[in-house]
Amino acid sequence: MEFKVLEKDEGRLVIKVLDADASVMYPIIEQLIEDERVEDANYSVEHQELDDPVLTIRAIEGEYPKEILTDIAESIKGQFKELYNELFEEEE
Repeated sequence: MEFKVLEKDEGRLVIKVLDADASVMYPIIEQLIEDERVEDANYSVEHQELDDPVLTIRAIEGEYPKEILTDIAESIKGQFKELYNELFEEEE
């Protein structure tokens, strides 16, 4: 998966998430919406089959969308690592 920054300033970040679908975007957007540092977060797709989703994050004053997205990516990574460990430690 690749990312293309479309817009970036101190309080707003807009990125295109290449080769992603709802199964990838849903956990990201769910955590963004729950994060107290986020004023608004959404993603849109012009055409489900033809276009890549565009993720928009607007942070509250004094917070930085890049840091928020990085924190959320680390959180999701940790959740999947825990799941992996739970599933495969039992086999050992």
